[in-house]
Amino acid sequence: MGELTVQRTDRRGNYWISVASRRLSRRRALAAGAGGAGAAALLAACGQRGGSVPSPRTAASAGKPRAGGNVNVWQPVDWFDFDVTYLGKNTNNIEGVQHAYSQLLRFKFGPDVQYTDLNIEPALADKWETPDDQTYTFHMRPGVKFADLPPVNGRDLTSADVKWSYEYESRTGQFKDKKLAAAQNAWMFSGIQSVQTPDAQTVVVKFDQPYTPFLNYVTHPWNPIMAHEIYDQDGHFKDHIVGTGAWQLDAAASQKGNRWVWKKNPTYWEQGYPYLDSVTWLVIKDDAAGRAAFQTRQLDILPGAGTNMDIPTADQIKRDRPDAMVDVNINPAPIHLYIQTAKPPLNDLRVRQAISLSIDRAEFIQTFTGGKGGYAMAGAFTDTYSQDEMKQMLKTDLAQSKQLLSAAGYPNGLELELLTPGNAYGDVYIQQGELLLAQLRRGGFNAKINAIDKADYLARKQKQTYQLVFTGKALAPDVDSYLTVFEPGAVENYGAVNDPTLTDLIHKQREEKDTTKRRDLVRQAVKRINVDQVWALALFNPVRVDIWQSRVQNYKANFGRRDWPLEHAWLSG
Repeated sequence: MGELTVQRTDRRGNYWISVASRRLSRRRALAAGAGGAGAAALLAACGQRGGSVPSPRTAASAGKPRAGGNVNVWQPVDWFDFDVTYLGKNTNNIEGVQHAYSQLLRFKFGPDVQYTDLNIEPALADKWETPDDQTYTFHMRPGVKFADLPPVNGRDLTSADVKWSYEYESRTGQFKDKKLAAAQNAWMFSGIQSVQTPDAQTVVVKFDQPYTPFLNYVTHPWNPIMAHEIYDQDGHFKDHIVGTGAWQLDAAASQKGNRWVWKKNPTYWEQGYPYLDSVTWLVIKDDAAGRAAFQTRQLDILPGAGTNMDIPTADQIKRDRPDAMVDVNINPAPIHLYIQTAKPPLNDLRVRQAISLSIDRAEFIQTFTGGKGGYAMAGAFTDTYSQDEMKQMLKTDLAQSKQLLSAAGYPNGLELELLTPGNAYGDVYIQQGELLLAQLRRGGFNAKINAIDKADYLARKQKQTYQLVFTGKALAPDVDSYLTVFEPGAVENYGAVNDPTLTDLIHKQREEKDTTKRRDLVRQAVKRINVDQVWALALFNPVRVDIWQSRVQNYKANFGRRDWPLEHAWLSG
């Protein structure tokens, strides 16, 4: 086969391009709203007001849609909980929620949509507007029903469900004083003042100050529109899931630790979809076994998220199965290095700078992506700084690293512990940890790995009882989702960062509606995180490799859709 190529519009990604494309004044939005079908299409693209859901974008080679069939998807980590508002939910939990639930809005997807494109379109809300910088008004799609499963039993969706869901997910309104555990994604509703329902089809969300990222957060599966009946019955959503999405869980056919079966929702709001009858997750925890199952056609999709796929492995699969479909993209979510900044010795800026100077990002990129990945910065999406700018700011200098350690009082090196969850995240994660260890040793650190049980690892990270931790960073489709982990009190502020200057920049970018000005504020914040104070670092932007059988048609992963949307996919004969 030929060399795998990375699919992207440019090396920097499309985040700021996508955000800038939505800039449309309210006056223009209202004028366009009176202009018929052509205006509706423009408004949907700009993300201010939408028409009906467009027909699915199909590849020319995909052929004619065909109803029926089942798709088997590899899941290397078992699903353990249906309630994503609680801390510690993994990728698989989010993907399941995306199957069963819908959001008010969603990102466009399909074979002709780039992985990092973030173009908003209607979903449960078929139109929306922002009458001022602090208010978002959504008009619900008529006739939407929850799936006909207990305890919800197919009732109509109304604006009251949106209000209930947003208050539950943010722990505000009726849930403010219920003493529930803090919601892990409440930060997506930062500054929410009220959710109003003037009628059964209208929702008005008000914030106490301008809140630019909210439209992006509305699209995210972490903020599904849920049915209160499940909470009324159980007091949470951990054990049951019933939504308005394309797929609903078949609990009787599922077996924890083995498989999860999702059946087509016959009352799905997007008429005529999905084409498939079912999606089955096969839980295969061993990387080699999962890839072998694909080679023998027991699996249809090897999703890029969570499967530790690198370029050499993808090359081998393509050689063995030349008919397989392979999509390689720069992953906007980098390999993130948390640094425990509140305790000695890492509360010393010189020590943190020495860590940065020890890291050879080019070696990571070459080793794990064959040169197809990219330099990355903590707190940033891929196009916040250019590759050349990052290379200038993130230099490797082992001599200077050792000088800084000596000046900090460690002329003979410094003991450092890199905490890892053993082999819970697969072979590639272990290899990345070993390379990081080797690089730190070159820079004058007496570094070692402490591999512990995953549950203990997560607990120590949350309690901030570690020195260094690295992880693939789960991000929502707005750069604010990365910056918020550096705010005091944030649930993911595992590095105990408390920097008033940085906090001020984070708040200002969140309130700034002008894309150019907001990007400048984000650049200032990112430089402070990675260079000026070294509160955290990113090792590199990996590539995301998705592989699927050629019989799966009209399919492509999308960052904004949480990886692998299958609503419009079908199987060839």
